[in-house]
Amino acid sequence: MPHYCTLFVHSDREREAEALFQPHALALLDVEDSLSPQQVAHAERMRSAGFIMRSDLPRFRWCLDTKGRFEEDTFDLLSHAAWLLAQLKPSVSLSDARARGVESFLSLFYAGNGTGGGPYISHELAQLLVRREISMQVGFYYEDSDAV
Repeated sequence: MPHYCTLFVHSDREREAEALFQPHALALLDVEDSLSPQQVAHAERMRSAGFIMRSDLPRFRWCLDTKGRFEEDTFDLLSHAAWLLAQLKPSVSLSDARARGVESFLSLFYAGNGTGGGPYISHELAQLLVRREISMQVGFYYEDSDAV
């Protein structure tokens, strides 16, 4: 079953990523501008399907995930979160960034076949999240293990 974690960062400042991420990580980021023609069209398609996008989100979004960076058979959420947060510059304070209007959070994609279980939130992981002052969203998704 696939499991991975994503770091999302939103800001109205186009060059915010350069202030937050280590130089090597900049090339790994997926970047979206909510005012690009593609994103405006996407938002309109979502709206017409009944999904209202947040209108107060900052203009730019950067995301980085751990898909394919770790072995699939063992899932250690702490390793995923630690790797993502290590892509930020060591001197970065997400609290200071939040004061500048930057929104950031970690998001866990956790797939299962409905037999129970879920991610283990260790005290080390909780300490890392508190120390870096970042929230984590956990999404559980059903995936049939027999599907090809």
